[in-house]
Amino acid sequence: MDVGSVCSRQIVSVAVDAPLSEVARLMYERRCGAVIVTQSPADEPVVVGILTDRDLVRAQLSHVADFSQLNAADTMTRDPLVVNERDDIAEALRRLRAGRVRRAPVIAANGRLVGVISTDDLLRQIARDLNALAAIVAQQSASARA
Repeated sequence: MDVGSVCSRQIVSVAVDAPLSEVARLMYERRCGAVIVTQSPADEPVVVGILTDRDLVRAQLSHVADFSQLNAADTMTRDPLVVNERDDIAEALRRLRAGRVRRAPVIAANGRLVGVISTDDLLRQIARDLNALAAIVAQQSASARA
């Protein structure tokens, strides 16, 4: 199974110059822990960073300015790990682990942003796969007893 099959296609993104106050509000309203930071052109935005709820906390503690005076570029992780939608789940998991990150933007072969993959997405898929495997074992055990 590939990343494109399990990633979230509901992308929450902001422009590189978005004020952190707007980013925080958007994350709260959309109930998400990360936003993808993009740069123009608007019709095909390019991923330039990722900004997490943890980044917001660090920005608040390390800057004297309030969130309306800081923007996404001031706080984002630049050049984030990006995963291709055709990568298999095992490869995505390996890359997330190697990069020590929980989320990554997902791109198509042409570089277009198409989604976000998280460890939660991968865990849900692995759990589904384990449940399917357990059902097979249970059926075989029942057949053997009959």
